[in-house]
Amino acid sequence: MMEIKLVALDLDGTLLNPQLNITQNAIGKLNKLMDKNVEVVICTGRTLSELPAEFKEMPKIKYYITSNGAVIWDRHELKIIYDNPIPAFDVAELMHILHPYDMRIEVFALGRIFISQKCYARFYEYGGENHDDFLLKTRTPVDNIEEFVRDFNQPVDKFNLFFKSAEDRQKAWEDCVAYGFHVTSSFEQNMEVNATTANKGVALKALAQKLGIPAHQIMAMGDNLNDMTMLRYVGHPIAMGNAVTEVKDLATYVTKANSEDGVAYAVEKLLLEGETDGNLFF
Repeated sequence: MMEIKLVALDLDGTLLNPQLNITQNAIGKLNKLMDKNVEVVICTGRTLSELPAEFKEMPKIKYYITSNGAVIWDRHELKIIYDNPIPAFDVAELMHILHPYDMRIEVFALGRIFISQKCYARFYEYGGENHDDFLLKTRTPVDNIEEFVRDFNQPVDKFNLFFKSAEDRQKAWEDCVAYGFHVTSSFEQNMEVNATTANKGVALKALAQKLGIPAHQIMAMGDNLNDMTMLRYVGHPIAMGNAVTEVKDLATYVTKANSEDGVAYAVEKLLLEGETDGNLFF
């Protein structure tokens, strides 16, 4: 029987419930899995400053893949072991593409998220009406985001973008793809821009090769478009019950929704119980 040696987990819409928490049930199931020497890897669009406090209760998690695959962090040594950022020249070109739009630009760099003071004060105008306390705590305001990026003049991990209209978002999406950026989304209102070859699948493959774990021994769970590259890479792609159709179409199994502790349910049914009930994965 096949053995799973690594489980890669998205956060928002997957491991996190709608209140942006990780349940004690999920923490317990994942700790039990790691006690059996299965690596649990976080693979998220978030950056370091946004990671949930509940990870303190899961000390055996060693690696964070952040910013949609732009960075891999060694969690315990707090060092970058892999990065694939947007080069500084391309950052300048991206800012040129975005200049005509009234929008919220979030710049992911140095493990933090930088945002203009104007948008920081009015999240609700740019799709920030949900979880505004979380947004305020995890964003660093700067006077002018365009001036900040110009003066920073370094590679950037990711841009997270919010538009006031669907038409503007679609036009900017097309322009970014035409330039060669990797463009995806983690929920309906946003648009996420990475370097051409940066995505969750590429980063997960790099980490798996470092650890000597083949794709057929990896399970991944996700819910949205930015999870599709890692789901295509692994041998056992799992979709959340709340996942978009495109993700469910890739999956070999659809678990319960994140509001129903779907990660804990899948770990229990497909992995922990699988040791004794002849399940496919063990």
